[in-house]
Parts: sequence; structure tokens; C-alpha cells
Amino acid sequence: MKKLAYLLSFLFVISIMSVQTLDAQNVHVLSKKEKKRIEKLRKEKERNMKRAASRTYYMELLKQKYFVFQADYVITPRGTSFVLSPDINFFSVHGNKVIIQLGLDGAIGPNGVGGITVNGSTMNYKFIPGNKNNMMISTDVSLVGPGLPPHVTMNVADDGTGQLTIQLGNGRILTLYGQVVSPKKASIFVGQSIF
Repeated sequence: MKKLAYLLSFLFVISIMSVQTLDAQNVHVLSKKEKKRIEKLRKEKERNMKRAASRTYYMELLKQKYFVFQADYVITPRGTSFVLSPDINFFSVHGNKVIIQLGLDGAIGPNGVGGITVNGSTMNYKFIPGNKNNMMISTDVSLVGPGLPPHVTMNVADDGTGQLTIQLGNGRILTLYGQVVSPKKASIFVGQSIF
């Protein structure tokens, strides 16, 4: 009986060793080209996941009407362009409340920061999700005080960069370029409103 137990355990050990040997023979070593391709696919997947998360974040800000567009570049109706300070040049939306502020560094204006600040509210606010890498909002702004209401259109990329177009009441168009941020992360200085 003991001999049979030894024989069975010996056969069991040999069978395990032979399976391990077969597994070791079936292992495929990846070539440099295959490793590079796998790494490229991994990075692309990671990039797509980050882009999707970023798009979702900015989409929620725009849908909920809770964002600040900080402008760092403007093209005037006459085609002149200026570099701007994002902390004093912005379009802020908080619910239905809107603040549009434009100012130039080193200038003196009625708002105290070298330009104008107007308060208002959104009318006909529309959010359009767009294709896979662009979102858009469109709204009219009812101003507090006199003046024709401007129409605002903003295109936002998945990374939060955007183009804001303000069509003034007299038909002139200002085009601003900048970044959309959450009001919690915005670094802005609100000047004195005209009205």
C-alpha cells in the first residue's frame, strides 16, 4: 500500500512538472514592435478617457449655467487684436445672472478696471452638445440699464478653451478667446457696474 501511495505521488509530481514545462514552452515573448503598439494603444485609451472626463466636466458647467469664461485675447469690430488680462476680462454666468466685463490694463474706465462692467440676465439660453469635440451655448443678455441687449455665442472645446462672440446691439461683433472655468476656480476681479 505504501508503495502504491509513493508511486501515485511520484506520478502526480511528474505530471505537474510536465504541465509547467509545456506552459513555459507556450509563452510568447513580445517583440519591440508589439510592445510599442501595445503602449501606443494604452496611451491612446488613457488620452480618450481624460478627454471624455474633461468633456463631461465642461458640459455640466455649461448645462447648469454655472461658469466663467476668462478671456485672454480679443479681436475688435475693426479687426484690431489685443492680449487681455483674464482676471478683468470675463463673461460670468451663474444661473440666470450674467456679468460681462471688459477692461484694459493701465487704463481708467467707469468700472475702475479700465473698461466697462454690465450686469444682466440670460434670455433664450441654449446649450448644444455638438459633435465629439465641440460644445456651444447661445443666449441673449437682458442688461440692467439702458442699451440694446447683446447676443452671445460661445464655442467650447473638450479641454475648456473657447471662443466667445458678442454681437452688440449696434451690430458690431467682439470675438474673445480664452478658457472656461468653474466660478470656484476663477480668479476674477469684478469692477463697478455702470447701473
